[in-house]
Amino acid sequence: ANGAPVALVAQATTAAATNGLERARGDDGLVFGTYLLIQTVLAARQTDFAAALRGAHITVPDQPGVFDIVTGVSEAIDRRLRDNMRRTDISEMAQLAAVESLTTKLRQRSAHLFGTTPLEVQRGAKELSTQRGFGSLACHYFARFSRRFLMYHLGRELSLHVGGNGRFEDLTAHDDFIEELEIHCHEAAGITRVFAEEWYSKHNFQGGISLSKTRGFVNHCLDKLSHEFLLRGSRDG
Repeated sequence: ANGAPVALVAQATTAAATNGLERARGDDGLVFGTYLLIQTVLAARQTDFAAALRGAHITVPDQPGVFDIVTGVSEAIDRRLRDNMRRTDISEMAQLAAVESLTTKLRQRSAHLFGTTPLEVQRGAKELSTQRGFGSLACHYFARFSRRFLMYHLGRELSLHVGGNGRFEDLTAHDDFIEELEIHCHEAAGITRVFAEEWYSKHNFQGGISLSKTRGFVNHCLDKLSHEFLLRGSRDG
């Protein structure tokens, strides 16, 4: 309400939501969603992309497009959470972030003037299976998750400060703040990129990437994100 910059608001929100971030550590939906992103890009290295995806419990047709893949990933997360009865707000945010990041990154790499073929989609997913490709995907994923996490706590409060003597003169000012927050989340999530690249390269080489290894990866990224939000907010404050 006092006009603090986005970074300081994000810092305060992160500090107030520390318990939420602690609950996110080990959240089955967040861990499994991350694991499926990894399995999706690794499947693209196989000759039979569709069969490799099905082997990772991602149901797709024989010639999957972007929509088929993201739908298959989303449905796989749904089944996992339904079977384990562990659906949480964190899981919902992670599932949406996984779908958004995978859709964005696959479309960026497979979009074509005359349409996108299944072969181009596989090629795009294979590019994400490189060390740098996975770092880019992970960074985007945690940025989307962070944005949803912060807005989960800020969403109701922000609308109370539009018009009158509020922080935002009108809805345009409110939307501008949301856009700045999204940029801030993408910049903060950059802290995960190098770590994700190194972790992915190391563990993919040393016996493959398991669900338990992914759990440790997610928890470390959450620690990095939380620290980065607090650091950037303190600096701007």
